[in-house]
Amino acid sequence: MYVQLTQTLSDALTTPLKTLSRRKRSASLSRLESERNARLRGVRRNSITAIPSAEIRNDEPHVPPTFGAGVHDKSEAEEALVQRVLVTTDLMALVNEYMALPMSSKSVTGANELLAAALSSRSMQPSEEAIYALYEHMQLSNMIPNEETYALVIEALCRKDMEIFSRVGMSKESSQLSLAMTVAYKAHVNKQFFATTAPYNRLLQCCAQRGCSETAIAVLSLLESNLRTTKDAESYRLLLQVFMNPRLSSIDGETPEDKQARALRACVQVFSTFERVASAMALIEPSTTSFTPAQCSSVWATMIDAYFALGDAFGAVALLDRILSPKAGELATPPLDEQIVSRMILGFVYTGDCRSAVQWLKQISASSLPAPSAPALEGMVLAAMQQPSTDAAILLRDIALVLAGRSVAPADVGLAASRCVTSLATVLEMRKVERSLSASDLAASYRALVALAEKVFAQFSPEHPLRTRQQAGPVSAVLRLAAHQSVIGDGAMSSRLFALASMALRHADVSSAASVSLMCDACHLPMAIADAAVAHPQGPPMPRFVALATMVLPALDGMSGSLVDSTTTALIREYEALHRDAQCDLGKLALSDQDWQRVVQVLLQAELAAGTAYPGPEGYSSLGKLLADLARLSRRMPLDIETIRTKLVDKYGEVGAEMVTGWYDSTPSLTSTHHVEDVPAPPAEPAVSDRAWNDLCIDGKCSTILPPVKSLDGALSNLIHGLARPHGQLEADDLYDRLQASVEKGQYPTPGALAVLINAFGRNAQVDRIDELYAMAMHVLASTHHGHDWRLQHWSQLEDGMITALSHAMLAERANRHRLRLITAKQVPSASAYAALIATIQEHTDDAVVAEELFNESKRLGVRPTTYLYNTVISKLSRARKVDQALQLFEDMRSTNLRPSSVTYGAAINACVRTGDEARATALFAEMEQQPTFQPRVPPYNTMIQYYVHSVMNREKALYYHEKMQQAGVRPSAHTYKLLLDAWGTIEPVEPDRQQAVFARLSADRLVSVQGTHWASLIHTQGVVLRNLDQALSTFESIAERAPSTPRQSVSTVPDAVVYEALFAVFVVHGRTDLMPAYLARMGTQRILPTAYIANLLIKGYAQDGPMGLVEARRVFDAMIDPPAGVAAAGNHLPRHHGAGALGLRRERKPTYTNREQAVDRANVLGALVNREPSTYEAMIRAELLFGHTDRASVILERMKARAFPAALVHRAQTLFDRA
Repeated sequence: MYVQLTQTLSDALTTPLKTLSRRKRSASLSRLESERNARLRGVRRNSITAIPSAEIRNDEPHVPPTFGAGVHDKSEAEEALVQRVLVTTDLMALVNEYMALPMSSKSVTGANELLAAALSSRSMQPSEEAIYALYEHMQLSNMIPNEETYALVIEALCRKDMEIFSRVGMSKESSQLSLAMTVAYKAHVNKQFFATTAPYNRLLQCCAQRGCSETAIAVLSLLESNLRTTKDAESYRLLLQVFMNPRLSSIDGETPEDKQARALRACVQVFSTFERVASAMALIEPSTTSFTPAQCSSVWATMIDAYFALGDAFGAVALLDRILSPKAGELATPPLDEQIVSRMILGFVYTGDCRSAVQWLKQISASSLPAPSAPALEGMVLAAMQQPSTDAAILLRDIALVLAGRSVAPADVGLAASRCVTSLATVLEMRKVERSLSASDLAASYRALVALAEKVFAQFSPEHPLRTRQQAGPVSAVLRLAAHQSVIGDGAMSSRLFALASMALRHADVSSAASVSLMCDACHLPMAIADAAVAHPQGPPMPRFVALATMVLPALDGMSGSLVDSTTTALIREYEALHRDAQCDLGKLALSDQDWQRVVQVLLQAELAAGTAYPGPEGYSSLGKLLADLARLSRRMPLDIETIRTKLVDKYGEVGAEMVTGWYDSTPSLTSTHHVEDVPAPPAEPAVSDRAWNDLCIDGKCSTILPPVKSLDGALSNLIHGLARPHGQLEADDLYDRLQASVEKGQYPTPGALAVLINAFGRNAQVDRIDELYAMAMHVLASTHHGHDWRLQHWSQLEDGMITALSHAMLAERANRHRLRLITAKQVPSASAYAALIATIQEHTDDAVVAEELFNESKRLGVRPTTYLYNTVISKLSRARKVDQALQLFEDMRSTNLRPSSVTYGAAINACVRTGDEARATALFAEMEQQPTFQPRVPPYNTMIQYYVHSVMNREKALYYHEKMQQAGVRPSAHTYKLLLDAWGTIEPVEPDRQQAVFARLSADRLVSVQGTHWASLIHTQGVVLRNLDQALSTFESIAERAPSTPRQSVSTVPDAVVYEALFAVFVVHGRTDLMPAYLARMGTQRILPTAYIANLLIKGYAQDGPMGLVEARRVFDAMIDPPAGVAAAGNHLPRHHGAGALGLRRERKPTYTNREQAVDRANVLGALVNREPSTYEAMIRAELLFGHTDRASVILERMKARAFPAALVHRAQTLFDRA
């Protein structure tokens, strides 16, 4: 008998079996408890309660069960309902059907099977309400539940109780547990004793999670009154969990310390009882399934938990000592296993003594004891991260060393090792840790990180790729740490960590979002490592190139993909910079033969992957240039030139062998010959002195190379004047040939006629012909004997023709000089000349202001405006959104009896739609259609369609104007097709099939060329609107294949800058900045110059990649140049220098390129020199502000202000600071 034991527990615990929660439909637990106490007598062996235990007598008259026919057998109706449980989702409805069955079709067996099927069904969530309703129905129907019935109902109620607790905790009363206890009492009252401890343990499990000691004692009293079974090891384990639960109720007046001590005493008593029972069972019944070694070990492990939870770590250590050194006769002492070791370590973790936990881990690792489990190690890592950063670094280092030294498969290291790598890399990135740790501790921490990361990353393979975010966590942390090391200038450690991450990245599944994010981060590291090498002033020459060759490329051996592509692009860029340095000798670079072989191999792979057309001996990837440089060295590198030559010949044919010619020459040439197709140099402006320009030369200027003027050919002059009619310039070449023949005979047309021919060649931008004919006209003026008026008239016609021709040729500065010459001579340029000048200023930031000034100047000089002049000025004002001025000029035009043309109406309508004045625009359009002389043209229709596609986003109205366009018999232009593609591809609901149908019509239209904007529209829809990156890339790659087979003017078989811009926008939306360098390099191989808008997308995309991405964004911005003051972008933007109200701004000379070959610059990160747009400054300001760098952003804003951009653009950039 264990009376003393039970008395001790009774003192330690509150009085058991207080009033439990009730439920209206439940029996009175108070009545049941009093009846139970009255019936029970005696004390059962091994009882943990002071409650007597004896055979239950039911003093109530026993009502024998009454059943219908077939009571013991399941009926067909019941079987059908059981089968439906497998497919139904409404259990209550099924129970209602069961209750509606006649009594003859019901049986306890059938009801039990229905309950069991409901609990095990996967097609629905079991309803405890329905199960309890069926249980009550059985009682009311005299279907006396049996042992199985009670067990199933208890299981359902306990399962629901645990579900509620996991969701809301203790915030809700445990009605299900109370109801389950009522069912258990009812089973005992009806003498339906359970044959196993499962129902009791299920009740104890609910008590354990809530800390309900009173209910647990009540469960024990029921269990101990059941002579069919007894407590098993699981019962003792659950009891320990009950009393160690911090939610254990307190006694009135009890302090927290007293409560903890009371709970510990209870646990010790429970465990002592368990030991005695387990020892007895081991002796009496060694093969028992109730006290198996695993079950007993779990109880010991739980007791260790209890010691730690109740503040007695020494008790846990003492218990472990007993396991390590069991005494003779202690049959229940388990062997030391993973579970107990894990609980021991986690005990220290949960009590906040992480240092002791790590010390235990190190001692266990150094001995032959079982290693802790993966969850225990994970708990240690998480606990270490909660410590101060410096302490965390030391603890994580020790954990990493233990994990790295474990002789288990990488997969068994599991989440603990991954989290340890992530956590250790994270704390090592902290500046505080770097400053606090000694050099030796810091070095040891890095060694531990590398050792464990190698083990973790070694688990990845083609069969087991890196795919999930959990797998990517440690790789991302290592990449961040590598980036941090590069920032502080430690390129060696940065490259070591980069190589470490590359172990995992080479097996990354690039179709997963986690891997893509890693690639984007990794792509910034090669140049970051190269930048770190520059930080060492005593380093080798050309440190970036050397760093890429020696620190980065070895880690990428055997890899392919965006990381290799971006590194190759950087390597080529740095080599081009090296090549341009005349002082640099490749032989002096700190590169071994193996390094050079690797560099050549990388460039060879890039060359083989580039375009198919032979680019010349330098190659697309600068491979030929590098081989030529290496061939000049006094010591030949051990390169496999024959293999290289074979591969180049296989790709390009025999001409490809030119790239390795230097390796076969006996006396290497010191210079390389460029064999690309000769490209004519761009026409340069003649170097004429200011003094010569100031000399008006009204009397002409004789030429020493032209034949003397014998006579003026009137017939030829009349033919040339015929060029002034529409499309007359098409005959210019034929007349030029006739002119040449006539001049050889000394017969010349008049200077006025030559002015007409000059104008014709100006429309074709043939500047060399313009200059030649101007010199000829001056020769005629100087050689004839006509009077002053004749000379002045023809000279004025000549100067006016030069204004128009040079304006059409986009040489506005020279055109304005001829304009000033005319005005100085008291002559007046024609309306056509002013219109051409205004049209030339199309890229000025203040073009509308300049247009107004030139127009006002023409009126002051008495020039009678023409429809063409009005059209040009109104168009400029409308594009500048100066709608009032544009419409005022439109009305002025009407007052001068000039009839507005379709172009005029189009310009006025454009002014309205640019300011959102839809009503006025539609009214003007209707008015235009009503004009008696209305000649339908494309621009007005396109203007209205564009307004409803890009501004209002109303596809129905856009298509309405397209229909009107078709009804008017106007053929669609290339821009019309672009708008229709956007209408179906950008306005919701997007209809890509209709968009493809429009593209098919465009491809079949032989009068309209497929242009880059059309491909860009398709790519934008697929990649940005529909978010389908693969489809967008597929469309991009198919451009050459899908281009029309019949050549047409301006049809591109390769993408242009507009298409690339659309593709880069897709990359930004998808966060695929890792793909940008490769496609940027591809632009260079196709001789496509980048634009400022592409640079803007690069800046925006890189800035999304975090701090290292910001570094790359700055690299792009710094590779560009500021435009001259007052100019919005590169190329043809010019400041106001025309003299009509000019501010006298001094033009700043900047490098400009008019020839594509000259502009390509492989040493530039963009592949060419690009001027910054106002939007470029804005993009970089956004990027800096995104990371809180207000000071840097302010500097960029000041640089933007210095460019004299319009105030509205500067103000928009300024507002970005207000949102930061």
